[in-house]
Amino acid sequence: MGLFNSTILDVIIGLIFVYLLLSILCTAANEWLAALTKRRAKTLNRGIKQLLDNQLLTEGPRAGQEAPNALIDAFYEHPLIKTMFNGENPPTYLSPRNFSTTLTDIITSARDGRLEFETLLADVNGLPPGKVKISLLALLRHCDDDIDKARFAIQGWFNDAMDRISGWYKRRTQVWTIIIAAALTLVANADTIQITRKLWTDPILRSAVVEEAKVRAQKPRPTVSVEYENEDDPTNPTVTRNEGNQLSDKERDLLGQLIGWHSGWRVNWSWLTPLGWLLTVLAVSMGAPFWFDMLNKIMNIRFAGKSPDEKAKVPEKSDSTVRA
Repeated sequence: MGLFNSTILDVIIGLIFVYLLLSILCTAANEWLAALTKRRAKTLNRGIKQLLDNQLLTEGPRAGQEAPNALIDAFYEHPLIKTMFNGENPPTYLSPRNFSTTLTDIITSARDGRLEFETLLADVNGLPPGKVKISLLALLRHCDDDIDKARFAIQGWFNDAMDRISGWYKRRTQVWTIIIAAALTLVANADTIQITRKLWTDPILRSAVVEEAKVRAQKPRPTVSVEYENEDDPTNPTVTRNEGNQLSDKERDLLGQLIGWHSGWRVNWSWLTPLGWLLTVLAVSMGAPFWFDMLNKIMNIRFAGKSPDEKAKVPEKSDSTVRA
């Protein structure tokens, strides 16, 4: 029997299949926790505060306030931002246009009529010393006295900050992914060594897993995207989960045969169990899209290439930013 039709390759397919299913469950739990803890809103709020802190104001009710968050308070109390709150909760998304409009409205004294570039530049120059003033002056210096270019420059400044915030969100999400993967692994006793042993010694179970893995490989790549189709309504995101994020009854049944505390912890425990758990946690933390792609690659090796009627899969957009 050649390598491309070997027991070893079938066991590898089975392991990847288990990791993929556990990763899908982990992703669902992570999204639920993100909504419960308002992770997106908190991350955006942290980014706004870092962008606008240590800046005093010269006008308005907070003019001359010695606290370093005078501009931040004025920003969140502005009617354009205040209407985006969901009760006491700040918005989870803010468009560059709304950020630019709110910030210039707070800074400028020309609240009636069209805002002119000269007015904006004069009011920015009139701000007390602060990093926001320095940043805005640097942006306005390259706008050719054009108010539209000034607005676009401020929007670009905000977008650059959002890219950094997205990095924060991804890192925090990765930490939560590892925590959830560890909890799921321990509760379900998802021991990689034990799973490998079951797949190796039970040819009927192994064959059933490989056949179901073939079915899973034909499904869409598992993705979860959070989009704000209406940028003026940050309280109404559209969360899209495709068919690839759902586990079938057959998949649940096979997963239940491969993991779990079927005969009590004494029977399932050995000195290698912690290592098996650790391998599973590390694998699941790689994410469902990674294991889906890996499954397809190994399947192509196992069956010596794609079948003629198999449709090519188009990569789908992932949740890559805190605003997405």
